[in-house]
Amino acid sequence: MNFIERWRKGDLGSDDLLVLSGLALVCGVLSGLTMTSLVMLLLWFASFILPTHSESYELLPPEFRFLLPVLACILLAGIWHFLPKRHLKVGIPYVVERLNYHQGNLPIINAVVQFVGALIGLMGGLSIGKEGPAVHIGATFGSRLAQRFRLSYIGVDTLVACGVAGAIAAAFQTPLAGVLFAYEVIFHEYRLRLVLPVLLSSIVAMFISEGLLGRFDLFELGVLKLPLYDFSMLLAYCVLVVLIVIASSLFYQVQRWFWRFGNVSPWVRFLFVGVVTGAVGLLVPQVLGGGYDSLNVALTGGNFIMPLLILIIAKVVLTSLSIGLGIPGGMIGPTFVIGGLVGAQVSLWVDTGLLPATEMSLFVLLGMAAMMATTFQAPLTAMIAMVEMTHTSQTIVPAIFVIVLSCTAIRLLFNQDSIFVERMNALGLVSEWSPVQRLLRQQDLRNVAQKVKVLPAILPLERIRDLASNMVDYVAIKAGDAYFLVSAPEMLDKLKQLDLGPQAWLASDGDQQGMDVLMALQGKEVRVIDSSMPLPDLINWLHKNNQSQVLVQYVDAGSFWLVTSHQLNQMLFKE
Repeated sequence: MNFIERWRKGDLGSDDLLVLSGLALVCGVLSGLTMTSLVMLLLWFASFILPTHSESYELLPPEFRFLLPVLACILLAGIWHFLPKRHLKVGIPYVVERLNYHQGNLPIINAVVQFVGALIGLMGGLSIGKEGPAVHIGATFGSRLAQRFRLSYIGVDTLVACGVAGAIAAAFQTPLAGVLFAYEVIFHEYRLRLVLPVLLSSIVAMFISEGLLGRFDLFELGVLKLPLYDFSMLLAYCVLVVLIVIASSLFYQVQRWFWRFGNVSPWVRFLFVGVVTGAVGLLVPQVLGGGYDSLNVALTGGNFIMPLLILIIAKVVLTSLSIGLGIPGGMIGPTFVIGGLVGAQVSLWVDTGLLPATEMSLFVLLGMAAMMATTFQAPLTAMIAMVEMTHTSQTIVPAIFVIVLSCTAIRLLFNQDSIFVERMNALGLVSEWSPVQRLLRQQDLRNVAQKVKVLPAILPLERIRDLASNMVDYVAIKAGDAYFLVSAPEMLDKLKQLDLGPQAWLASDGDQQGMDVLMALQGKEVRVIDSSMPLPDLINWLHKNNQSQVLVQYVDAGSFWLVTSHQLNQMLFKE
């Protein structure tokens, strides 16, 4: 209720629920509008190029199917050639890198490059998704808001999570999956204490998406009847698990092989992607673009013109090729398609004798969820995304069974983590911190500090007497550009010496008598740092500079806080 007064005094914590909720609302609006604009631009472009709908590449003339991805890759290569290298880092691994190594500071120019690059790639029919760009762009909105309001690391983390969740929710209209994606894939942990702002951002972004685009119906699902659970059904699920594990491992290994060519000229890399994609599109046009139309054929029980195994292999290779060679796109959409096609193939292979006429729909949904969960090690995200995108929860129980087996098998048999973690490891970067470092990064500096008043070197005697009623331990004396830490009780003791007669430290402050504090007391010079430094970096700074205390300045609030090694040790032992 005293929010305005606390804001004026600078006493608000960076994890204050009202502050974060307000910024989360802004973040959700920005993420929702941006991702909605991306989808609307793609639909507008498809209305001019594609005959019937945004996935109907197979209806294009053969020469168009070849030239479209080639032209898109030439345009991307031109952009990548002329822009500075520092602006070309995009995607989810880059977001995690900035969180771990740069206090979550995401440059806006990289997000613009990500938006434009993804738009060109998606328009060109490349086998990529829009969720990677969504994550990067949403995270950038959260990061810029946090930097603008000078929040500490925990506030930056929360707003980045708000941006990620909002962008995913707007791109797919899956608010819960957006929240879970932020915590499972980006942060690798659940942060329930600050989940409310993230939920707010996600739901606001989804409302904007639905209001401007209408409700998404990516998948047309008919009536689904779950079969009985017996040995034959469990055997069918196990076959699905085996194929999902193989597909996920292949998806990673192909990308890993292409990562070694990251330093090759973008003209060579991107043109190779365009030519291969165009050539495959001549033979298997169903794999161009998102490929959701192939899933809808499977979900509605339609017939495939092309053998499913060829579609699966082509989709795995094209997506791995595009992402592995640096095309700015996402992988969630393609993994859904790959997993769904694998499930459709299993439903054709396995005859349990118990499955009704719609059994293919069941295995398609299970394959979608399992492939996403296995590739990104995000089981809850995959399950909730499947439910929200298909508007049915009938498959949750078998989905849990298949997801658990798939995620466990990929770790035990292939020692494979999330593909984003593997990419970070390949770059020699840390994808997640140790428990101690994580604890430190979640702490607001003001939780382990005490507020300090900054006073002038010549201090009126009345102001010194006021320190007794304020119960202040230390004050900081500013002399020029330097700051000196002085004990308030010692200042009061010096003041009592006036009873014995005039003192050498007496000085005039206008019409009043004052104390030359630095003459009266031996003040200890203390360094000043900016509040944007996270706690682990602050501890390293203290050790590196052989300091036991430091003043932390919150420029926007005009306040100073004293952090000492003793306070930090107490906090660590307590936690």
